Amino acid sequence: MIFYRSLRNPGGKPRSLATIRGLAILTLAAYPAGALMRVFLGDDLAVKAVGLVLVVASLVGLALLAGTRLNRITGEQPGQLDEYERNLRASAMETAFQLFTALVLLGVIYIAIASDHGWWVPRGYDEWNGVFWGAFLYSLTLPTAVLAFRLRDEDEEGA
Repeated sequence: MIFYRSLRNPGGKPRSLATIRGLAILTLAAYPAGALMRVFLGDDLAVKAVGLVLVVASLVGLALLAGTRLNRITGEQPGQLDEYERNLRASAMETAFQLFTALVLLGVIYIAIASDHGWWVPRGYDEWNGVFWGAFLYSLTLPTAVLAFRLRDEDEEGA
């Protein structure tokens, strides 16, 4: 995991739980939406530009999440966390791993079915590159997203 440690705020940026949830949704939804727009909606420059804007918005969301206190819990060295944070991290990482594994398996099943029925499958460097970076983005974002949606507003002070 990636955690950006600021010298001014080494414990993570104090963003609200609602903001972190919104950034997680933006990051997880905008990348596939933008990538799929660029692949499926033709060669129209405006459509490709909107797709690119969505991909960039997803990357900005990831950057804004990278320094939050919840991302610190999922991305920090375990020795730097207290017992409560280690428990939160273990639970979030377990669920994120299960979700990521399910997404990868669904992708493999789709590719198996799509190749038999002539549906779209990634071909060439650009399309596989997009798949790779999408998987990378999801692997970095899911643990923080899981933790953000697991916590209640009253738990926010402890995290």
